[in-house]
Amino acid sequence: MARYANNGIFYVKYKTRVKIQKLLQSLIREYDAIDTGALYESVRINAEIPALGELNIQINAMYYFGFLNNGANLWNGGVIHSYDFCAKLTDLMNSSGVSAEIFDQYTEWMTQRYPLLQVATILGEKKSIIYTFNPIGGEFLGALTFKG
Repeated sequence: MARYANNGIFYVKYKTRVKIQKLLQSLIREYDAIDTGALYESVRINAEIPALGELNIQINAMYYFGFLNNGANLWNGGVIHSYDFCAKLTDLMNSSGVSAEIFDQYTEWMTQRYPLLQVATILGEKKSIIYTFNPIGGEFLGALTFKG
């Protein structure tokens, strides 16, 4: 029994999304961006590849993740320097093999739905990663600035 409608969108498997979540949490820990632990504990990942599109990773986390990722000039003259978490996450995903795992899953999914010659043409194109951010507990009016 399928969990998702056959609408041409590939949904990254849960275990792989958890791997992405753990990588992002390790970056948050590595850069001491843990205050009360709310940011670290709030991180959740959704990931999909729309029909013939790029890998879309949605990061659900406390609203200030966006400011830590992008950096910000504060109203009182202070500055939050950018941690570039999305760029670092992309590098970690590539070096740990998670990106390859996702595109292997995508290839398998595509071959089950489309003839082999079409899949070879489609998968021959380089795919990129687009990050979107869903803030929790507040507002973040900017956008994540990394497309890898």
